[in-house]
Amino acid sequence: LPEPTVSEEASSVCVVAGQLLAKVSRESGLLTALTFAGEELLAAPLEPNFWRPVTDNDYGANLQKDMACWRHAGREAKLSRGPHIATQGPHSVTMEVDLAVGMGGAKLSLSYEVSHSGVRVAAKWQPPGSAGPTIALSGGVGYLFSKAANRHIDVEGKIVRARWKDQGDWQRITITAAGKAPGQPLCHGDSIALQAVTGKTEAELLVHGLVPVQDQPAQELPAGMTGLAVEAVGTPADKPAWKIVRSAGDGEVKPGDEVTFEALDSSGLQLCAADSGRAFAATPEQGGGHSVFCIEVKGQSAPARVGFKGTLIAGFEDVEWFGRGPHESYLDRYASARVGYFKGSILDQTFMYVRPQENGNKLDTRWMALRRASSGSSGHAAGLLIGAAASADGAKLKSSLGMQCHRYSLEDFDGPEDKLKQRFKHAGELVPRAETEFCVDAAQMGVGGIDSWGNKPLPQHMIAPDQSFDWAFWLRPFQEEDAPIECSGLALSALARAP
Repeated sequence: LPEPTVSEEASSVCVVAGQLLAKVSRESGLLTALTFAGEELLAAPLEPNFWRPVTDNDYGANLQKDMACWRHAGREAKLSRGPHIATQGPHSVTMEVDLAVGMGGAKLSLSYEVSHSGVRVAAKWQPPGSAGPTIALSGGVGYLFSKAANRHIDVEGKIVRARWKDQGDWQRITITAAGKAPGQPLCHGDSIALQAVTGKTEAELLVHGLVPVQDQPAQELPAGMTGLAVEAVGTPADKPAWKIVRSAGDGEVKPGDEVTFEALDSSGLQLCAADSGRAFAATPEQGGGHSVFCIEVKGQSAPARVGFKGTLIAGFEDVEWFGRGPHESYLDRYASARVGYFKGSILDQTFMYVRPQENGNKLDTRWMALRRASSGSSGHAAGLLIGAAASADGAKLKSSLGMQCHRYSLEDFDGPEDKLKQRFKHAGELVPRAETEFCVDAAQMGVGGIDSWGNKPLPQHMIAPDQSFDWAFWLRPFQEEDAPIECSGLALSALARAP
């Protein structure tokens, strides 16, 4: 076989290996082309993915908001290094890139090894530092420590107080900046909402904004202090009520910064905390210097999944896989899904929940082959094999991955922050697409089920905020003679194990 060749284009780095052509974008660092025998197989770039369509249990635990910074994090990842040629030999060429994910310091390092047999994608996920982000982020959780009262703001029901020096659930305040997407830096002068969980129903957690209550004087203040009561009654919860002001002036808000929160209604009121345990709103003269807070920030929430999603051109109809099946399986829902060889139509892999949401995952999958109804012209690909890959240097990697495939976009299943505003509210409204979308995941958190109104999946079924991952998988176009229908399971297993 001829040696692979490299060509440099203005927008991409291209590698040709036999009948296979792969392109990596100079702008995004993503695999944008996988061409076999002159036919392009990808309808969209292979994209990092840290989000899953919101489940009913996710909505109940408010995860659509708590994890919102990850919704578009893969699509918006920024190239920080590469693409550059790491190795070039007689059998393969390896390109490497680094992507900066979000604003918290997370990094995804990728290598694309291109050979005659396909593209091996190796990924290393390094989450935001376990010590927390270096800046405060819109949509992130903060703890407001009053220096004068030596206590944190806490919320119980609608009552806002400052009773303990503690970073517990009652002290969790979500800080959302107007006009900024979740995960963007908080800055001096931003109009913000301070949000807290105030209760729960059988369907969801209740979230309200902390606001001054007009015409309601604060009670139990020390002598010489006056002001208005502050309660968690603001609706909608993300409606800005305060301006954040850094003592240091212009710039991004960092953990440990001293800040004040000024009311946006031009009243001159500031959020204050008294050592009597009361939170209130007062002018600087009324508050007696109790308006300065130290903002303490814990690390970003972990993503719902760590993996990739890709889209294939029209014409793929059937799927075969070696993993758990025949029905969907998840980290906390797999006991009834045995490991084996399964096959069916791609359309049938989507489970039609009444409300569209995350579905169809195949846990512990060694390989998944997406097959076309017809390969068309002689020599064209009959399908694409996606297989968990061993490390090139012998290091131990995951021998199985989470995979799924749909004749729908993941966005067809997803919902916005407000579940009632979901585009497709019933599965019967979904319309199959000509293209096939697939996922390859190192991890996805469990679906939960303790209840649907507050509890997350168990800790062992969550991705930890500081959890890193190393994984790799092959994208191998195959022809009909490589995996004849009559013995495709054995042939595809052999192909998946090939170097």
